[in-house]
Amino acid sequence: MDSLTHLVLGAAIGEAVLGKKIGRKAMLWGAIADTIPDFDVLASPCFTNAQQLLVHRGFTHSFLFAALMPLLLGWLFRKWNMKTEVSWKSWSLLFFLGFTSHIFIDSLTAYGTGWFEPFSSYRVAFNTIFVADPFYTLPFLICVLIALIAKNSSPRRLKWNKIGLIISSLYLVFTILNKWHVTNEMHESLIKEKHQTTDFVTTPTALNNFLWMAYAPDSTGYWLGYYSIFDKTNNIDYYRVNKNDYLLSPYLNDHSVKILKQFSKGYYCISSHKGEVYFNDIRFGQMGGFDKPDSSFVFSFKLSQNADNSMALNRSKFKVSVSDAFSSLITRIKGK
Repeated sequence: MDSLTHLVLGAAIGEAVLGKKIGRKAMLWGAIADTIPDFDVLASPCFTNAQQLLVHRGFTHSFLFAALMPLLLGWLFRKWNMKTEVSWKSWSLLFFLGFTSHIFIDSLTAYGTGWFEPFSSYRVAFNTIFVADPFYTLPFLICVLIALIAKNSSPRRLKWNKIGLIISSLYLVFTILNKWHVTNEMHESLIKEKHQTTDFVTTPTALNNFLWMAYAPDSTGYWLGYYSIFDKTNNIDYYRVNKNDYLLSPYLNDHSVKILKQFSKGYYCISSHKGEVYFNDIRFGQMGGFDKPDSSFVFSFKLSQNADNSMALNRSKFKVSVSDAFSSLITRIKGK
């Protein structure tokens, strides 16, 4: 999830665990605890653009890290705060809940989270929520802010913090149930069109949980389609995207390509533009693919030597007006 969401969730956890003992400071330490797993980005300068994709949400997002690091941090914070009544166990619990909530909510997105590092490189991704979803974060933020401005001894703090945790948790439940519903509808439509595929995956589009994308691979490419829960029917127009593996021939021994294949879990297609070859990760969809099937992919990694791919996951969003893209998204969410 995005940084703001982690800060808000961490602050709420901090208040729930230590609010009665250290007041508003609990929210600060909770927010920090929930953000620590993302400190892996600080190591980015030590790796290539491709390697950074696997370093992020790697070991610092694992169960092993979440189990061991809180014990050390709990001991350190107890040493640094001997004047408070907060015990080593309480500090450790704060960091444990911060870390585990972070890696759990990250795993709900499409990116992939390394729960089992360093023993397995498998990335967990449930594809139930977009990496930044204002319908989850904004109500939660409002509740936490109300709790923050309340007096330390006021029951209002506990009340609004609980409300925030309950509302946000219910929304996550909604996203899971919604994915189940959407997957059934979209898969039924695919079957009607009699496409022969080997897999079927659904994932929400940007900033919402109402408009979804599905991709169904076969031996040479993918069928892609979009569905809003407000559509009148599930008659989805699936369109074809070829994998174009032949374009990878010059890069068969390229280490970056091997990493990209692992990162994408095999859901990729290759494109060529003005002599440049791009590795596109299907999982992140296209910018406005529901309007224009030939739209650029959100994740587009240039394979030429010494290319700057630091913005590979955001490259295409600069090709369209933000206002036009947002307006188009809202229009499609409303259904057809």
